[in-house]
Amino acid sequence: MKTLSLHAAFLLSVTLSLALTAFADIKVTAAKGGVYVRHNVQEDWTPVAVGDVLKPEDSMKLDKKASATILIDGKDKLVVPEFVIVDLSDFRALSQEDLLLRLAMERVRSLPAEPSKDELQIPRTTTVHGENKGQVSAPPVSTTETGTLQLNGTKVLFDKGFFGTCALKTKEVFRLHPELLSNVDARIMVAGALEHMKLNGEALGEYLNIPTSGLSSQQASLLKEKVAQLRKSKR
Repeated sequence: MKTLSLHAAFLLSVTLSLALTAFADIKVTAAKGGVYVRHNVQEDWTPVAVGDVLKPEDSMKLDKKASATILIDGKDKLVVPEFVIVDLSDFRALSQEDLLLRLAMERVRSLPAEPSKDELQIPRTTTVHGENKGQVSAPPVSTTETGTLQLNGTKVLFDKGFFGTCALKTKEVFRLHPELLSNVDARIMVAGALEHMKLNGEALGEYLNIPTSGLSSQQASLLKEKVAQLRKSKR
């Protein structure tokens, strides 16, 4: 069953990725401080200059005290604040149906890996042999700092009204950086984004999954109020 689900998720991922090809180019109209771009699947971040035209598959990273203004589709101006990483493809609205499909795919990706006993196991690190002493283990792909910057970027999505991509990206960050699940405000934001998308059942589930221990009085009050409202709306 899991193999079938993963296959379906792969096909869905390809379909949704192809949908991004119609997304408009993005022009940088202003930049202050450390503003960088990572093109497509490349690993290196390069400085951004005013006038640069970026693609939807690019990502932006801003240092502290930095800011950038981008123009989407020649008409929608958006200011990106400091200390964030944002995927430019996330600056787009999702339909409720599209969001539900992507949430399903994200749930499949969150399933724990269970490799087959008959499957060839390939070591994740590189072993040094003989004279080839320059060969070392690859550095980690992601760090908690990267996750924090991405989580900051999801707040930008929420504030700009991109609720569907906000919910999806935040859940992806939590999957890749489970240590950030302690950020209660971000988890409340996910539920709020789902509410904005009129997915009250999913929003209620998110609120109920937030641990109640260690909450501030304001967070506890908000959580109690939201759960009561959503439960009442389901009657």
